[in-house]
Amino acid sequence: MKLSMQRKITEFTKAEELLLLMSSACTLGDYEEYWKDFLHKINKGFNKLRDLYKDDMRVKGVIDSINIARKSDPLISYLMQARNSDEHSIRQITERVGGYTRLEGGAGGGVIVSGVIEGGKMQENLVAAGNLKIEFQIEYVEIISVTSRGKKYDPPNISSGKAVLTHIPHQIALIGLNFYLEKLALIDKALFR
Repeated sequence: MKLSMQRKITEFTKAEELLLLMSSACTLGDYEEYWKDFLHKINKGFNKLRDLYKDDMRVKGVIDSINIARKSDPLISYLMQARNSDEHSIRQITERVGGYTRLEGGAGGGVIVSGVIEGGKMQENLVAAGNLKIEFQIEYVEIISVTSRGKKYDPPNISSGKAVLTHIPHQIALIGLNFYLEKLALIDKALFR
């Protein structure tokens, strides 16, 4: 039985598992650690893939396309450089964005009947009446510009010609992981025709 590239190079499966852990993390500290681990697994997975098939002409085009993307695609390049920045410096690669609660009253106003509003925390048993809009956002993490080998890499706004409308790590991770999984499928196809 022939193993698919994803099963053969386990870092990509581990990256998928880390993405799931990020999506269900209970603390921002855990979330950030899963993000850093994800970056390392994606990079290590590619390095193994490249080394394993560096002389195989059946997949040279796919490997070359990944190498090109790692240099020119803003998101794929960012994933590599964020990993490098984390590994080789003490610089941060994410920042926490504070939570907030916003109250807006419309015509006729509104009243908070009962409950607790505490900055950055979930509202407890909040009951409002009248024309009152309550917006709540918990604290979250975003990717930030990173520096690797003296060059600055901003959070990506485009990948594979498509707009990237988020700077939330697990959403960026999903786009990057899908890129690599699509390339692995192409390699499988070339090797197992």
